Amino acid sequence: MNNYFEFGRLGHLARRNLILDWRSQAIAGGIVSGVLFLGRFLEAWISRGAAHGDGADYTEYLIITLAIWGAIYASMAFRALHDKNSNEAYLLLPASSLEKVTIEVLLTSLVLPVAIIVLITVASIVTEGVTGLLFQTGFDPLNPFQRDIFAAWGYIVIGQAVFLLGSAWFRKAHFIKTVLSLVVGAIGFGFIAGILFRIVFASYFDGFFTPIEMRFDVEQLMIRNYPGLMKFMAAAARILFYYVLAPFCWFTAWLRFKETEVSDGV
Repeated sequence: MNNYFEFGRLGHLARRNLILDWRSQAIAGGIVSGVLFLGRFLEAWISRGAAHGDGADYTEYLIITLAIWGAIYASMAFRALHDKNSNEAYLLLPASSLEKVTIEVLLTSLVLPVAIIVLITVASIVTEGVTGLLFQTGFDPLNPFQRDIFAAWGYIVIGQAVFLLGSAWFRKAHFIKTVLSLVVGAIGFGFIAGILFRIVFASYFDGFFTPIEMRFDVEQLMIRNYPGLMKFMAAAARILFYYVLAPFCWFTAWLRFKETEVSDGV
């Protein structure tokens, strides 16, 4: 038996998570379905006199739900890791730290999005059936195989990786602290970028903050003066965002998990 990684133990961990979380996730699913049904019902009732009412935008609702629900779920993934009442039992589960992190990655990135897509698809079918019978609005449920949904799913997986790292890193208020960290990081990055821009393009400024020309295109200015650098930065940014950010967050979450194991003497 592999003592470090075994697929059978992943199944046991997934079953444990399902037993512990099914009530809260069922309540969340009920709320999401109820809001969808109520919103569409009211829309159909208000526009019942119109010849052709506008169909519900289930795709937008699905993407918003994936983003919000996914971020909250990812932020709670490692809550047992920092809970003084349950962390010892959690850390002593017969599974390695890699397996515990891997199952959370799979649940947040794959299982939960699929479950949400199935839930909203079924809810849209029921909703369209009821409103169609009552208000003759036609039948136009969610098509879960749209390209926009899969594209949004990719972005959401990247965002969830950040919140999963926040869940492993912070001991309390994981979601709030992760959001605040992102805001502070964005402000800090913008400040540093602004200082560097001011230094590089000093000839375009009169004083530290006042540009000589009140209107100039920063992007075109960079492309005109540093075309090679701009192409490199754009390519590097795409690689870092699409291919590096999520694995980096997952790997760092695993390191943080192992650090917690050591600090708790497990």
